[in-house]
Amino acid sequence: MAPAYVQGSTDEPLVEETIANRLAAVVAKYPDRVAVLSNQGKLTYRQIDEQSDAVAITFRDLGFRPADRVAVCLGNLAEYVVVIHACAKLGAIVVPMSTAYTEVQLVSAINHITASCLVLSTDISLPYKDPKSAHELFGGIIPKESRNSKVPSLRHLLVIDNSPSKCHREAFSDAVWFDDVLDQNCGKKFQQQAKLTPSDVINIQFTSGTTSSPKAACLTHKSLLNNAIVTGNRLNLTELDVLCCAPPIYHAFAMSLGVLSTMAFGCTLLLPSESFSPKAVVDSIINHQATVIYGVPTMFLAELEEAAQRGLGSSSFSSLRTGLIAGSIVPPVLRARLKEKMNLSGLLNMYGMTELSPSVSTTCFNDEIERHHNTVGTTLPHTEIRIVSRDNYHRTLQRGERGELLIGGYLLMKGYWEDEKRTSEALIIETDMHPDGSGSFQGSKTWLRTGDEAVIRPDSMLQITGRIKDIIIRGGENIYPSEIENFLLQHDLINSVAVVGLPDDRYGEIVSAFVIPHENALISQCHDISSFDLRARSEPLAGVNNGPTGTILTGEDIRCMVRGTLGRSSAPKYIFWVSKIPLTATGKTEKYKLREIGEMELRRRAESVVVGHQGVRS
Repeated sequence: MAPAYVQGSTDEPLVEETIANRLAAVVAKYPDRVAVLSNQGKLTYRQIDEQSDAVAITFRDLGFRPADRVAVCLGNLAEYVVVIHACAKLGAIVVPMSTAYTEVQLVSAINHITASCLVLSTDISLPYKDPKSAHELFGGIIPKESRNSKVPSLRHLLVIDNSPSKCHREAFSDAVWFDDVLDQNCGKKFQQQAKLTPSDVINIQFTSGTTSSPKAACLTHKSLLNNAIVTGNRLNLTELDVLCCAPPIYHAFAMSLGVLSTMAFGCTLLLPSESFSPKAVVDSIINHQATVIYGVPTMFLAELEEAAQRGLGSSSFSSLRTGLIAGSIVPPVLRARLKEKMNLSGLLNMYGMTELSPSVSTTCFNDEIERHHNTVGTTLPHTEIRIVSRDNYHRTLQRGERGELLIGGYLLMKGYWEDEKRTSEALIIETDMHPDGSGSFQGSKTWLRTGDEAVIRPDSMLQITGRIKDIIIRGGENIYPSEIENFLLQHDLINSVAVVGLPDDRYGEIVSAFVIPHENALISQCHDISSFDLRARSEPLAGVNNGPTGTILTGEDIRCMVRGTLGRSSAPKYIFWVSKIPLTATGKTEKYKLREIGEMELRRRAESVVVGHQGVRS
């Protein structure tokens, strides 16, 4: 058996240029091609260039210098793309902020990277919610007289007016307004910083992650631009493509593979709405004949539901030829529905991480369906992957063996911003290692420890088997949540499921499943003391499912299914019926929150039993 090591193709050299250099070349080639299309209008590549020059001039005149941090808290607006390119021209570091942040979180993030400027829209949009005033949400940190004690580094506020009605400017009395910047500086040419290099940090990304403690990954022109290009090549992008980008630009998925990939190939970035809206996505695909679509499984599910409610068939999506689906497991039934209902036979799986700029591997158009169902494809060019022992990352395993996935190559982050401890834990340096058994490299090489458990199959395909920290160790036996989730998602009465480990006095940990039943399922908990219906509770998973009743589903049904196929130890001891599962803004399950909810519910149940017994004794 061969060592678990694969190196992507090196036939095509990496590009050695800055993002601003690439934009200049694309503007020269396609000046009048539509670069960004949104419900606010459209911008050509020439207009993107002119407007980003105007913003870069303003930043320079305000005293910004290369490596200054610019925090950006915007939805998917065309202005976001302009600001990104303005920062790239100046050499300022763009730091996207989640629009879902609370004021406390925004303060913490700005202070961590000591941003000198905040770019903000007057309204903030979140999925499935009405827009809220940014002043109402973040008024406590908006600079007054150029300073605010909560965010001492913040000197300037650049505001984009996206309110449906006229914004009251006095609420942002000390702000610079985006429209004024264009009026004052459009037509002026910004001289790009000559000292900028491809290895300079241009973007700091706060990881969405699956923990409650996000880290700030530093990414370079070279890592982001090359990742955008190699992934675009895997999708066969050309200047004729219209790429519908549903994920938020503040995440690396959309930042690199949306904003930068479309720019690198001279095609059109289609932004359906400021925050995710399945209706807007479906409308945009149909109205603008999108050819490529990005999303995570939860987004695609919502789009399928929207299309079904409107009676739309595959002919409505005939323009779509390919796309990327990433962020979590892709149930085979979902892929089959996307092929049948949305014409997405060419949809590719992608595996990536924020720290990796972000794309590591994808499936390919000519892959057999088994590979699309069970793997995240083959390694992208100029990227190396290894599987090592979870207990000893110096020991490379054999193909077919499960272990921790390590990544090497140009795509690695430079480190976490001002966090040497966590940087040294994530980035490891190996010396004189020969992981492929043939002396492929000597000297030192840096690898990123992903924290993901994976397998490199004999056919070189990469299979992600779960997060190492999510593996449930039940009485010394390793239980893999993703296997149970994949299996249960095949059930017609289960819409979604997340499996976590909860503490147990006997086994250390036991399997527990949070299940969203189909709206037609009738949940029966008769004589089942290990099922908990949280759907009508005022806890983090609140919301009642009032769909019509249908086939009965019980906790014991689920246990029997799992026992019969995956074995007794994999059967969930506890079943939590829920209306929704907590997700990050990019659609990843927040399993730490589920563990907290599960432990809280078990304590509540135990306390109520104790109280009940006390009442009997009295």
